[in-house]
Amino acid sequence: MPKLLVLLTLSCLALCAKTASAQDEDLPGYVVLVSGDTLHGFIKSEGSVRLLDFVKFKTTASAEYKTYTPAEARSFQFDNGNLYRTVTFNNISLSQPEYQTHYARLLVAGEYDLYSFLEKGNLYFLARHDTTYRLIFDDDLHVDPYTKGNFRNELNYFAIFCETSRPGIENINFTEEAVSTFFRTLDACMNPSTAVSTYYHKSKAQPGFFAYVGGIDLGTMRSQFTAEARFKLIYPQFNPNFSVSLGFRYANVVKKNVNPYYTVITLYYKEIYSIKSIPLTFQYNFTRGIVQPFVYVGLSACSVGLNATIPINDAGDPYYNSFDVEWFAGAGVDVKIAGFLRARAEWRYEYIAQYPTVGLVANF
Repeated sequence: MPKLLVLLTLSCLALCAKTASAQDEDLPGYVVLVSGDTLHGFIKSEGSVRLLDFVKFKTTASAEYKTYTPAEARSFQFDNGNLYRTVTFNNISLSQPEYQTHYARLLVAGEYDLYSFLEKGNLYFLARHDTTYRLIFDDDLHVDPYTKGNFRNELNYFAIFCETSRPGIENINFTEEAVSTFFRTLDACMNPSTAVSTYYHKSKAQPGFFAYVGGIDLGTMRSQFTAEARFKLIYPQFNPNFSVSLGFRYANVVKKNVNPYYTVITLYYKEIYSIKSIPLTFQYNFTRGIVQPFVYVGLSACSVGLNATIPINDAGDPYYNSFDVEWFAGAGVDVKIAGFLRARAEWRYEYIAQYPTVGLVANF
């Protein structure tokens, strides 16, 4: 299956290129300084996470970028694209709430303005009325063991002022499109004589990188070592829990089996599988807090090397020292340790039922 291997490798390189270009693209736009002056030129598109704390802007394509912070530029906008404004709010999602100031993306403007921002891979909303901002974060988001999200409680609070916006709250998804629709309905109800402005644009995929090293030793002739690295894309506007990724995985699996050449007594022999694959993975995380259980499925270009302490007939196996298409599935749980570092326990079926492994994940 050399053509498949080449195809998946080229897809991986294309994903890398897409990631790089998404983080380093110059787009026309403008910034509004705190003095009130408006500067037109080019904004460096670096992804929603990096645009929280600063924006890089230049007046001409050949000029050097200048970095503006919320203390220097109060808003900026990409031409025919997203509008960002400076917001100051009490971050109640933290174990010790604190006031923060950064940029957030305007989605809806009306009686209530709705903003969104991404921080550490999590989606948040801000609802502004007059000069007060209310932070909205996911019911599934546990920033620490004692802090739970307030998403549906907040929507029910806003619906007190307009009963027509209450139906269906229990079924609203925690996405920019769904929450924007709720606030457009709320604004139209609260002040029918005032036009509601929509600034929502579907977000581009958020690129990232994932690396995992883990293993397990279950005693005599039963163990596994696994290493995996992949580039991933998250689509917040579709579902921030869902990601698609492409990369490389290696698993060394040692199995203990009954020797079939002995029928009077039971003897065991050892099989060592070296499984190399280029997996296209579709993963769903059930939550996005400290503890994140997940499941995944996908297809891979898979190759297997097999060593055993007795003669093994591997004739006709399309995976033995050659690449072929294989499906895989798995499940596990991630636990945030600090920053980008997580502990992971997972189980996987790919070519064979593999052992559960435990290890560390770097997730950017």
